[in-house]
Amino acid sequence: MKLFNKDGRLLIPETPKQSPRPDKKKNEKFIVREAFCPNGCSIIDNEHPIKNNPGLRFRFRRKNVEGEFVISAIEGDFEKIVLSGTLENGVKDELFCPHCNTPFQKLMKCECKADADLVVFGLTPKLDFNNAIAFCNVTGCQNGTTIDSGTVIRRFSLETDLY
Repeated sequence: MKLFNKDGRLLIPETPKQSPRPDKKKNEKFIVREAFCPNGCSIIDNEHPIKNNPGLRFRFRRKNVEGEFVISAIEGDFEKIVLSGTLENGVKDELFCPHCNTPFQKLMKCECKADADLVVFGLTPKLDFNNAIAFCNVTGCQNGTTIDSGTVIRRFSLETDLY
């Protein structure tokens, strides 16, 4: 296996990406059917459906407040159900797995606020950034809906600092 191309640039092998939208037609929305924390716990919540689909459950924490919420698993849908605690518009929360309390990894900074992050969850039990979804951890941010991590990286790589 070659390490460098003819120009002397390092060749980095890519992990084959499973497209989260294999049969997506123009106006169809992607629905997350499987989602996992960094430890491999399923965060799919069948008890609190949103628009007749299971939601994605998260634990959140900020100074003096903690709780849980479920967000829509439908691409571009901002609907959520707050199960405990209170979410405040424009406020950043740290996000954790509702089962094992592991913090969700940060993919990169979000442009909405100086301290905002795009957190990522996997579509497979072993986190693979090529097969993951990201969203902002600031309530009400336009990036607060689920988006494919590859799209995030392409869209923000020139505008923000990667971690």
